[in-house]
Amino acid sequence: MENKNLKNSWAIGFTVASVWFGTHVGGGFASGNQVIGYFAQFGPVPALIYPLIAMGLLAIIMHIMLKFARLNGFTNYKDTYAALYPSPKMEFLFEIFYIVIILAAVAAAVAGAGNTLANFLGIEYVGATKTIMNLIIVALLIILCIFGVNVVRAASTVLSILIMISTAMVVVAGIVAAKDGDAFRLLQEYNAQAAAYTPQFNGSIINSAPFRAILVYAAFQCVSIPPMIAASGDMGTTGTKRACILGWLMNGLALSFSGYMLAKWYPCLQGLKTAEIAGFLTATQIPNQTVLTIIGIKWLLAFFSVLLFCAFVSTCVTLIFTMVQRFQGKLFPNTIKSEKLRSIIVAGIAIAICFSISLLGLTTITTKLYGYDGYYALIFVVLPAFIWGIPKIRKLEAEGKKA
Repeated sequence: MENKNLKNSWAIGFTVASVWFGTHVGGGFASGNQVIGYFAQFGPVPALIYPLIAMGLLAIIMHIMLKFARLNGFTNYKDTYAALYPSPKMEFLFEIFYIVIILAAVAAAVAGAGNTLANFLGIEYVGATKTIMNLIIVALLIILCIFGVNVVRAASTVLSILIMISTAMVVVAGIVAAKDGDAFRLLQEYNAQAAAYTPQFNGSIINSAPFRAILVYAAFQCVSIPPMIAASGDMGTTGTKRACILGWLMNGLALSFSGYMLAKWYPCLQGLKTAEIAGFLTATQIPNQTVLTIIGIKWLLAFFSVLLFCAFVSTCVTLIFTMVQRFQGKLFPNTIKSEKLRSIIVAGIAIAICFSISLLGLTTITTKLYGYDGYYALIFVVLPAFIWGIPKIRKLEAEGKKA
């Protein structure tokens, strides 16, 4: 009885929900780029509400898939999706989504790290500078992938905690600085030339309608399902439900507060960018860093920039290592006998692909590539959970009662 209560406790639910939170709240979230692209552009009040709806939808999908995996006794996503689809061979449909989002995430992290470094050094992240900065990040990745994978993985937990704390500090500082509801006044004091470029909240960056942003964001965040399936293997029915509820609140509220703050600053940031003010040509690329620059909290800017840079690099190394584990065994195993050599080749190919994509820029990757993969996920990941997942769960539960 005690073991059953433990599997269904709020404490275990929080532990599993933290896996989802850690997967979601990486460099893309901490930079503020995704938050602006999908929520903050619609205004302060929508930016508070839409994230809760998006994460609520994801929590429902998550609950369906975790419950389906648990009833079947699965602890990995491959077996889970092979059983979910009408044919086991259709599991490759999820693989396509998963591989694309991982490659896009690495590319976004390379672009984000390069942009963060350029901003911190006071260099415009445009033209040849963008290529040079991204090449510096790639060189660092090659070194870390060869010599420092274990160090990066060991430091990832501490780094995740620190980036969450520093991001929370940025959000609080941004809300306090814009507490009068007129953050643009700071822009006018900073450079009145940009005042003529104040945008309206019309959702023109990614989608013509807010509901698309909500659906697409929830869909591409299904990338959190595989680690959640692995983490929740021993949980009971109640524990699974509690993990999804806590995950919804943790992720939704973090997005909401960040979105609210950045919505206050969005006119300011977009005005700086559109007016082509020196030093702010990429003001909306790493918006949290730009907000700190305008506010002038130098110690927090330095602290946040270093952590954000490390978070992006850590994401790159971790995901590249995931790709190596996934594919090195399938790369000419009979021809290339050395596992290390196969790993280096896979890592090299992945880094080359991601570097090429990274030149598109962080915003293009998060709004376009993530967006298109999100549309794909709506069809091949989200809908199957409802169409086949729910009926199969009911059947399994009925068979369990009969047994």
